[in-house]
Amino acid sequence: MGIKIYISNNSGNKEIENHQHRILMILKSLSIEFEAVDVSAPGTEKDRDYMRANGKKKEGFRNVLPPQIFNGEKYCGDYDDFDIANEDDELEEFLGIPRKTPKVDPTKTDAVAAEPGKLPEPGKPEGEEGAAAPVPAPEGGEAVPAPAPEAAPAPEVEAAA
Repeated sequence: MGIKIYISNNSGNKEIENHQHRILMILKSLSIEFEAVDVSAPGTEKDRDYMRANGKKKEGFRNVLPPQIFNGEKYCGDYDDFDIANEDDELEEFLGIPRKTPKVDPTKTDAVAAEPGKLPEPGKPEGEEGAAAPVPAPEGGEAVPAPAPEAAPAPEVEAAA
């Protein structure tokens, strides 16, 4: 039977329309086969009743609202469940279908920040926060530390006579 997405093309609720559109767009982009069932179309009362009897009702609502996702007779979840599974890279598991590509685990390294939580001073390379950069050595000479920046002279104030 496959994946069925129960939707309403006559919702009037922008949030429901956006959720339905996002689910369909993601499934199409991943080449996952599905059937969209419009429960608002004439003659689909049995589908609407099935969705309401087996779907998840959100708190504060009278009925189960689309979009609702099923794999055959097995209820998978609503938009919120779909969105979480998609963000966690567990969409295939959520839908109950085999993965097309292996799950990528982040590579673990032994790299450690010099001082976690501390950013280097702007304009200076890491490890040289307090030291002045040496001035390049003239030909045949040694490198000399950069002179300390001089303070700008204070503007002269004329005395009032």
